[in-house]
Amino acid sequence: MKNELYKLSAVDLLSMYKTKETNPLEVSLDIIKQLENKNSQFNAFVCFDKEKILQQAKLSSERWSSGKVKGILDGVPISIKDLLVTKDYPTRRGSFIESLPITSDKDAPVVKKILEQGGIVLGKTTTPEFGHKGTTQSKRYGATLNPWNTKLNSGGSSGGSASAVAAGMGPLSIGTDGGGSVRIPCSFCGLFGHKPTFGKVPAYPISPFGTVANIGPITRTVADGGLLMNVIAKPDKDDWYSLPYDKEIYNEFDLNEVKNLKIGVFKYWGMKNFFNQISLENSVEVVYENILKKLKQEGLQLTFDSKINWPNNPADIFKTMWYVGAANLSKKIDDEEFSKIDENFLQFIDEGNKYSVFDFLAAEAKRAENATYLSYLFEKFDVLIGPTMPVLPLECDAVIPKDYESKDLFSWTPFTYPFNLTKHPSSTINCGFSSSGLPIGIQVVAPHYEDKRCFQISAYLEKVFSLTNIWPKNI
Repeated sequence: MKNELYKLSAVDLLSMYKTKETNPLEVSLDIIKQLENKNSQFNAFVCFDKEKILQQAKLSSERWSSGKVKGILDGVPISIKDLLVTKDYPTRRGSFIESLPITSDKDAPVVKKILEQGGIVLGKTTTPEFGHKGTTQSKRYGATLNPWNTKLNSGGSSGGSASAVAAGMGPLSIGTDGGGSVRIPCSFCGLFGHKPTFGKVPAYPISPFGTVANIGPITRTVADGGLLMNVIAKPDKDDWYSLPYDKEIYNEFDLNEVKNLKIGVFKYWGMKNFFNQISLENSVEVVYENILKKLKQEGLQLTFDSKINWPNNPADIFKTMWYVGAANLSKKIDDEEFSKIDENFLQFIDEGNKYSVFDFLAAEAKRAENATYLSYLFEKFDVLIGPTMPVLPLECDAVIPKDYESKDLFSWTPFTYPFNLTKHPSSTINCGFSSSGLPIGIQVVAPHYEDKRCFQISAYLEKVFSLTNIWPKNI
């Protein structure tokens, strides 16, 4: 394993730092080698700086050697999605646009908190332009590929972060999730990812898409995700939405308690009511049914006969908010630069300009009705589970599945964005592989503020299916 330090979890790295079996400099050198060998293959990073990484690693190694450890992430390498501002790296947002700020005099709150705890920032990871879709391609950087099959896309919009972690280019990454952008690529790349209760993790500046957008961890293991959550789930003065610190420890779980929880199982997450064409791709359905069979054998309290009857169509609400966000962002872009913008995003701008302020406020009211409905549903269940994605990863340049009936970019991701609208915490964890060897995730949704329950259930699923030591070939 000394030759494969890049495959170690953050929790294992910290344990080995304590026993002096390795140090942050050795680990960083191994991950730099992985970056130099693999990034050109997967296109996960838009920028990384070897000297900056080594400088951080040397200081961390000195701290460990002298017994003056800086914090709970000291010496752990981590990448940052290129939608989050950083002082040491430019923020391009997957775009050629120059009229938006590219440099920043401050780090985003999560980056600041990571650095305060000694984390080693590796660089910035790819995103589609402004994080607008569920696949990661951009005019500026091209397509980000899936380490499980390089003919396929890693998903999006945090596709660079997911591809990086899946390929061993750092055990931790920070992604953003405005409609599934952490959970989609984590499902496609076989990882754990968490979208927090809105406000649990501070953001600055606020996303162009407003209060549907969140920041969350992307990791191989649930314990690593919890470790990172311990650092970033704290309020910050730069975010007036940020919630009070709840002092939860997200990487300590009572797995014995899981069998006492009432778990609602939702194959279509209530979205079949609005999209008759929604179905699970055959290979996804086979694995999903096998997952449920295994969980029944485990003795979990699963309920299958309930339904989610959303008062209002989440897709209509989401598109109103997303398109208006795109149109509002466009007001900050110089007119002569519009020719540089992704065609899909231009369509979003056009759609957004058709809405009035009254349309937007009506969507917010419907959003609140859906959130209230779901909160009442949690009187019956402690947690909800179901598939994260109805489809397998798309071809590398595709933005919708091949031969898909609808050309709507949100039609194939119907299971994730409803919970951005309601602000409920939700995670995804890899629970199986298709016959072609592609990961398939299960989504876990918990009541407001009960983020730790998502981690607890995900950790239980992780233990039952024991897939975290399975890596893509040639990694």
